[in-house]
Amino acid sequence: MQLLSLVEQALLCTLPPTWSIALDHDVPRAGARRGDRPDGAVTITAPDGTKVGVLIECKAAVVPRDVASVAERLHLYANVAAADDRRIGGALLAAPFVSPTTRAQLDKHGLGWFDTTGNFRLRLDRPAVFLDRMGADRSGLRDPSDRLLKSLRGPAAAKVLLELCETPLPMGVRDLAERAEVGVATSARVLDLLDREAVIDREEHGSVIAVRKRALIERWVQDYHVMTSNDVVTTLDPRGLTHALQALSQASTRIAVTGSAAVRAYLPDGVTPVSPLVSLSLYAEDPAGMIEQLRLRAVDRGANVVIMSPYDEVVYARSRVVDGVAFAPPAQVVADLLTGPGRSSEEAEQLMTALGAGDRGWAA
Repeated sequence: MQLLSLVEQALLCTLPPTWSIALDHDVPRAGARRGDRPDGAVTITAPDGTKVGVLIECKAAVVPRDVASVAERLHLYANVAAADDRRIGGALLAAPFVSPTTRAQLDKHGLGWFDTTGNFRLRLDRPAVFLDRMGADRSGLRDPSDRLLKSLRGPAAAKVLLELCETPLPMGVRDLAERAEVGVATSARVLDLLDREAVIDREEHGSVIAVRKRALIERWVQDYHVMTSNDVVTTLDPRGLTHALQALSQASTRIAVTGSAAVRAYLPDGVTPVSPLVSLSLYAEDPAGMIEQLRLRAVDRGANVVIMSPYDEVVYARSRVVDGVAFAPPAQVVADLLTGPGRSSEEAEQLMTALGAGDRGWAA
């Protein structure tokens, strides 16, 4: 099998010449209890003579939903092989492409990976080996007959995602479409993608019964970025952030505050934000009017107020009012922080931790 040979070549090119690699295309059955077996294995021999086997499972295509069953089979095989005095120190999945979400699932289950774009991860304890190479985050392979949704770009997908983060479960495809104000076909296609990406659980008839909200937003931000998915104007309030924040409650246009200021609205009382407030980010229905009302100056450098015309009005429809000011929904704030500058990702982590205290979907 070509993938097995490519894994062998990658190991030969990566490990020092004092190490040896032996590829086995015909892996033996692991005892009478085991009918299934991996596609191949490599035996790695360190300079001191220490040997270890690495199981290899090959897939023409893989999605995160597949990982749990693959991991279960490989771990079972390794355990039975150990009883037969064959030492297996690790396992990896090889495919033409392994997406970032799939890699996260593989790592969670203790598996490595290899793909033909250059992504390669293998971790062994004895002998000590840690290989980690980065390839593409998107597949260049396209099957014209494959009509499955691949991207969460655009307002329709965002509406579905935000609805999943806000609405009690279970929830069916049609109910979700109605609540999110999208077509039933759109709702179905987004749910199918999220199911394949292993960020939701569904009943047999298709209703969503669980949402892993952290994983959901992390998957969304592979296709969404706050500074490119929205129309952005960077401005300066020469009177400082205090002036701008105080003026928001008197805004003459619809707004929804996001970013660092929104973190402060959603954190529990007494919790100190991980970073100081150095800028204000908000969505505004009328950015020009907002700039005039706050008496801001458009600048290229030194901005302390970022005003955005949003990708969709859902940021207002799902906003929450705190002390007279509207804030974007928590899931939107997390997505904006994860794709924002500076220490925004740390603020996103703090907010998700706080949300997880009252919602298991946000728990790590």
